[in-house]
Amino acid sequence: MLRGVFAFLVLAMVALTPSMAHNKSLSFSDWFWDGKTLQVSFTAPARDVTLLPEVVTSQNLAQALSIHVEKHLRLVQVNTPCRLERGFETAPAHDGYVRVTGRFGCFNDTTPIEMHNHAFFNLARSHVHFARLSLQEKPELGGAEILFTATQRMHRIAPGEEGRIETGVRFGEIFSSHFWLGIEHIVTGYDHLAFVFCLLLIGGTRRQSLLLITGFTIGHSLTLALAVLGVVRADPQMVEALIGFSIALVAAERILARNRLMPLTGMAAAGAFFVLSFIFTFTQSGFASDIGLGVWAGLILFCLAYGLVIRDEADALKLAPLMTLAFGLIHGFGFAGLLSDIGLPPDNVAGALFGFNIGIEIGQLLVFVPLVVFGPYLLEEVPTPPIKWADIAALMLTVLGVFLFVSRLII
Repeated sequence: MLRGVFAFLVLAMVALTPSMAHNKSLSFSDWFWDGKTLQVSFTAPARDVTLLPEVVTSQNLAQALSIHVEKHLRLVQVNTPCRLERGFETAPAHDGYVRVTGRFGCFNDTTPIEMHNHAFFNLARSHVHFARLSLQEKPELGGAEILFTATQRMHRIAPGEEGRIETGVRFGEIFSSHFWLGIEHIVTGYDHLAFVFCLLLIGGTRRQSLLLITGFTIGHSLTLALAVLGVVRADPQMVEALIGFSIALVAAERILARNRLMPLTGMAAAGAFFVLSFIFTFTQSGFASDIGLGVWAGLILFCLAYGLVIRDEADALKLAPLMTLAFGLIHGFGFAGLLSDIGLPPDNVAGALFGFNIGIEIGQLLVFVPLVVFGPYLLEEVPTPPIKWADIAALMLTVLGVFLFVSRLII
């Protein structure tokens, strides 16, 4: 039954949430080249290392990572593999990460080296590896930065002018790699997709839906650029929690505004936040969040004002573009999290940022356009029995948003 497809998709998203949470897979490496040898430090999150098949036969996670990296990291010069002079060994790492170091020996300091990296990509297609390279004797010059993805697993490096390392990566290649990274980020980001579904639910017509997505785009594009460039900063954990809050609020509005329940709901939500602020601030709860009273006060005032301003469905439609713009600002900080983790190539900041943002917009359209075109047909009421699939979907998304908000505050 086609009319149940959309509700089924939302139900599936809610059911898969625990397994999809925090699913972005990242690893990092630092390389030091003295002309003939390359020393490498390879770091990966411990949770990702536990998924490696080498864990079964290893004594610890560091040994498993060492074996995996030795198998899947290869350097080639003059069509000949560089030898591994020193096998990968355990090195100190921050909590939650595993780090190993090794050294490759190559033939000369004039011929380019091909870097082939297949580590983790066979386990997670969305995996991203960020490599930073510099010359051993001139680390003060900084270094080249390379992004490895499932579709770009090989890069070529060579010594350049003034002791720098040249990667041969141009604006177009930087743009392309970050463009696909942006598409992957939005398509695999179930929380951002859930918010897109919410926009479809509150957009009464295609024109209104387009207006909402435009506001969302302006909002997240602005904070994405400002956050990545370091102009503004936000607590990552609070941003992730507020993304869940935005999903719950917009989805609940679908049902509550029509029944004139928003004022009562706003007061109830403000009361709930007051209780949470007391628990998180004045008790030894052991929760990971460190949220100031100003943030809690802002949430309480927002809920009260939101409930008083939106009295019915007509008010909700009038304010929807503005609220979508505001929530887009929050989601922009979420989008910036990935780029902040891997950093921007210093010589191609514009290409990386522009490509990533365009990728997000294209990925967003790939999801949003089919829903705008076919959504009204999928969400029509079934005559017998009279089931409102849109309301069911809104209820599911509300539950998902509340779950994300609470779980991201305490984890």
